[in-house]
Amino acid sequence: MDLSLVELAVISGATSAIGRLRTHRKLARWQRQQPTITPQVPTLFVHGLRGSSKTMKEMLTATVKFGYHQPLTIHITHAGKLKVSGHWDNSVAHPLIQITFGNNQARLSFQVRWLHEVMIYLRGQHGVQAYNAVGHSAGSVALVAYAEAYGQDDWLPQLQKLVTIAGPFNGVIGMNESHNTNSLAASGRPKIVYPKNFWFPSYADLYRDRQHFPAAADVLNIYGDINDGTHSDRYISTASARSLRYLLGSIPASFREVGFRGATAEHSRLHDNPHVQELVFDFLFHATHRSVQRPKMTN
Repeated sequence: MDLSLVELAVISGATSAIGRLRTHRKLARWQRQQPTITPQVPTLFVHGLRGSSKTMKEMLTATVKFGYHQPLTIHITHAGKLKVSGHWDNSVAHPLIQITFGNNQARLSFQVRWLHEVMIYLRGQHGVQAYNAVGHSAGSVALVAYAEAYGQDDWLPQLQKLVTIAGPFNGVIGMNESHNTNSLAASGRPKIVYPKNFWFPSYADLYRDRQHFPAAADVLNIYGDINDGTHSDRYISTASARSLRYLLGSIPASFREVGFRGATAEHSRLHDNPHVQELVFDFLFHATHRSVQRPKMTN
């Protein structure tokens, strides 16, 4: 059963107070213990609003088929407590970690705090110094917002590579945007900048904090167009998804943007597209992207 906005606000507010206290205590404890450092670079997979472990299931299954290790799961409860399931293998160069939220309709500001707890755990428990991340939909926005909020904290794991898939960086169709109402200037700047709402920060807020985004990170932005004249993946306009380029500007070490077109570019199918998966795996585990590349559309 879906929770009302009032119920979500109450839950999120309670989680905020309890979660912040727990986070500060954990951070202080791990810093005192000075954990052993590992060269491992885990990859986090983060779903969007109303997402679950099923969201990234096909992509994670494909990573195992490609020869990567079975992922472990870090589930964040409504109270902000981490529940870890699976095995951490110290011999694996790139551990795979699925992140799931018990309250999958919480506003993104709380998801950012929960991701902070995950990073404290990874640094304190496993000595992780660097990480990669893949976000779908709102998960993409949460990862960008997290990197802006905590990317300059040298004690926490540092972002190396970020993949954003169908990210609603400036508007969601049916929420605060309509079909074919927004567009991008030649510079990439959105014609319309939408304000924040219950779930999402405003594009202006993300832009304001962009100077804190890690300059050493490589970014791959993937968007979809179902090719029905709406210039969207059904829920996210191409203008919203592609506005990340202007948002981050020249701050990342590299920025690559790739668009996909057709039925398999639909919002909830894009991460299951084999061509998308191949592109993501190549970016994360093989290729080194150190130059800004022009966007292209792939059928």
